[in-house]
Amino acid sequence: MEIHENTVVTLSYHVRKKDETGELVDFSGQSYPLRFLFGTGKMLPYFEEQLKGKTHNEQFAFRLPADFAYGKKDESLIKSIPIEEFTEKEGYTKETLEVGAFIRFENADESQSGKIIDKSRKFVKVDFNHPLAGQDLFFKGNIISVRKASFEEIERQHHIEPDGIRFQ
Repeated sequence: MEIHENTVVTLSYHVRKKDETGELVDFSGQSYPLRFLFGTGKMLPYFEEQLKGKTHNEQFAFRLPADFAYGKKDESLIKSIPIEEFTEKEGYTKETLEVGAFIRFENADESQSGKIIDKSRKFVKVDFNHPLAGQDLFFKGNIISVRKASFEEIERQHHIEPDGIRFQ
């Protein structure tokens, strides 16, 4: 069966920055494969486009340009936040406010995840871009299986794990 809309795809993969020899950023092996319902918009569209038409046991390798992955880095998403907005009551400590740490920042308007890129006595500079923004990605892997989605999976817009666990 070929991968197309309303099929459940199971695959293993490695994803690297830039090209086949770049830094490994994620992988999913045979023991813990990636499984998803194709065509629901939960995966990157260009990623799905590269898999469309592939079949069981077929290998794949492709580059995903930054514009089709997580986009270009947006400088407006790098913000300096007054350090007094990070209180211990909200769970922030000296250790959680170190450069390189990932944090979740909430205020009255929104909740965002970001990476601390600088810190002074008065401000914490946080990059709220996706960690892979601005990066070309290279995917390489194997299609483990492809099957027709059940009515329930199509209705829920999510696959059901083989052990019967249902996802929302």
